[in-house]
Amino acid sequence: MTRRPVGTWAVAVACAMIATGGCRGGNGPTGPTTAAAPTFPTTPGRHDVRIAGDGVTVGGILFRPDLADPRPAVIVLHGWQPAGTNGAALVASRAERYAADGYVALALSLRGWPPSGGSDDCGLRLPDDVAAAAAWLRALPGVAADRIGLVGFSQGGQVALLTAARDPRIRAVAAYFPVTDVARWKATTANVDIPAYITAVCEPGGADLRSPVQRAVTIAGPVLLVHGDADTRVPTEQSRLMAAALTAAGRAVDLLIVPGAQHGFTAAEESTVQPVVDRFLARELR
Repeated sequence: MTRRPVGTWAVAVACAMIATGGCRGGNGPTGPTTAAAPTFPTTPGRHDVRIAGDGVTVGGILFRPDLADPRPAVIVLHGWQPAGTNGAALVASRAERYAADGYVALALSLRGWPPSGGSDDCGLRLPDDVAAAAAWLRALPGVAADRIGLVGFSQGGQVALLTAARDPRIRAVAAYFPVTDVARWKATTANVDIPAYITAVCEPGGADLRSPVQRAVTIAGPVLLVHGDADTRVPTEQSRLMAAALTAAGRAVDLLIVPGAQHGFTAAEESTVQPVVDRFLARELR
């Protein structure tokens, strides 16, 4: 792996509220009203949560460790799945493991996958939903607001990178086998169904807007890219292109290539990758 230096992170504290319905009496007196204070899950353990995204409500599973001091937080993002799949449930075990390691961890369903609303847009507005979830976490009691990282798989890795490009407060990103250049992906994938998906979903509004390689210069925090060298669904080139773009922009990047690994790792492959990702998160978030 290679690592290059990166400048300091821009840090700001933002507040977000769980989307709730308003209450207004039908015949009461008119006048100024005070918004109810947001309620947050504060007890240790697992909590199903709903968060206001960019025009949609996104759902997830929050895991809180049984620790009193402010903790770093990690948002875990799933990859593309068939319609109707609960995305948060797919990555809940990963988030739960991070909580056991002392992080506040949120397994989040991307828009288009239950329990989130909206439709998949291949990274156009999805990053704004994740940025809103990060803002919600910053307002959560017990979270170190300046130490929030993202871990994403496949499309979740793409969205994690795009989120970091839009929100400089994201401290670090670990992206597993991400799409980073949509046009090149269309030209090089061996999956026969993907080009039609790109035409229908990824190109309207602009493929470049969905391509993290075009946004590398605005990613403030360090990035870890993990990819198998036998991946033909999202070819390994995608992570190599992203690493080159980040390096050219003077950003910090680590690239881990897993020999023989395809799109999605076996248990044996993940056993070699997991400690690398864990060390990266600990180095950048703790």
